[in-house]
Amino acid sequence: MKLKFLLFSIGLGTLAIVLNTHCTKITPTDIGTDLLPVVDNVHTFETALRVYADNFLMDDSSIINYADDHALGIIEDDPEFGKTESEIYMGIAPPVDTRYPFVNADSIVGMDSVILSLAYTGVYGDSNSTQQFNVFEISDPAFKDSTGYLVSHPGFTTTFNELGSATVSLNTIDDPKTIVIKSDTQVVSNLLRIPLDTALGKRFAAYDTNTVYVSSNRDSAFQKVFNGLAIKTGAGSPQKSALTYYSLYNENTRLTCYFRVRRNGGIDTVSADFSLYITGTYYAYNANIIKRTPLHGYAALDPVTAIPDAENIYLQSSPGSYAILNIPGLDTLQNSIIHRAELAFEPIALPGNEIYSTPDFLFVDLIDSAGRYLTVPDDFNYSFSNYVYDYQTFGGYLKDNKYFFNLTRYVQNKVTKQSKNYALRLFAPQTTLDYYTYPKESGSVITASRVAFRINPKISKGRTIVGGGSHPSQPMRLRIIYSKI
Repeated sequence: MKLKFLLFSIGLGTLAIVLNTHCTKITPTDIGTDLLPVVDNVHTFETALRVYADNFLMDDSSIINYADDHALGIIEDDPEFGKTESEIYMGIAPPVDTRYPFVNADSIVGMDSVILSLAYTGVYGDSNSTQQFNVFEISDPAFKDSTGYLVSHPGFTTTFNELGSATVSLNTIDDPKTIVIKSDTQVVSNLLRIPLDTALGKRFAAYDTNTVYVSSNRDSAFQKVFNGLAIKTGAGSPQKSALTYYSLYNENTRLTCYFRVRRNGGIDTVSADFSLYITGTYYAYNANIIKRTPLHGYAALDPVTAIPDAENIYLQSSPGSYAILNIPGLDTLQNSIIHRAELAFEPIALPGNEIYSTPDFLFVDLIDSAGRYLTVPDDFNYSFSNYVYDYQTFGGYLKDNKYFFNLTRYVQNKVTKQSKNYALRLFAPQTTLDYYTYPKESGSVITASRVAFRINPKISKGRTIVGGGSHPSQPMRLRIIYSKI
């Protein structure tokens, strides 16, 4: 982060407020979600302050844990943002309710099939795409961290030969599928099923009972002989323009071996499940590795040669980008009663918008003089009991093709106390780590350590380009409704 851009030159403040202040009568529904006094230019006024914005690529620290949705797929060429590749790495473990999951090694007649099932939770991009998903065995001994890996972590080494693959039309993954095992028929939906080589099931069945399938430490013992699965999207996929999402935590995400055994004088077809999650005892290792390759306009976001007054602001969800916003006009705004202060901006109509949707939420925080990221005092309110914030009041979502952020109390405090005019950070994170500034009713204290706030539930879902302060027709502004004192 270049500190010289965190606070824009205060010398521009006077010029900004003279050139960019105007009074226009508006209706209460034009701005945010509040009912406001009518702007009559006698008692109540409106002004719009110029915003100076600078684009940056983010050095992302997102970690996808076992309970988060994992992204899988390729977007080969977003016409504005470029390429995105996503891979899933997952360990598996045998069930805990039996010592040996294959009944009896001497009774096995044959291994019929081995199926990897992933619980499907959605798609981002072109749902009509057809992609090929390939499965490999992880051979990298470094894949063993149970706390999770950064999405920017390099991919893990795998064996050369794939274990199996499936070419899938993405719009059919959620279709009901009928599974018949002997006389038992099941109908499942929202499931990606990839057939694997039956030799893998035979390997599992051949593992020594006493050293691998022991009940006391079967998770770590199994990990020593089988380090996990890597699921990647094949380069030969017919249409590479989407990411799909899967829950590894779901009970339907599993590797199932279907096999025949001699039992009770006959041949019986049974199955054994291996999963990421075993209730109450074990979470296998997991990683969701995401690689961005910026192209087109997005490739110009060079962190070395910053543009402090960008016309277009590129916002890509984690791991993505952010903008630093400076509003020098706040330094010369006189003390007033602030009815509403709202950062307002609009998405720009550009190629790819019809396929690649906007993030669920954008987010704004502050950067203080020490370079810390702070939640916006008083305007951002978080419930530590429910783990949610009041996004409807704070803003960050698309409404009538416009974005807004409610900064009313922050601006009121600024003009009343003439406090520091901090730069803002605008971005679309999955999770942000900020120092939480408690509402003034709690004493406006800042937590001693950072707090993780979940903003967007799915990693890498969403991108948008919005007008910066210098955009000729859709400029970003801080709009203020106020009364003089």
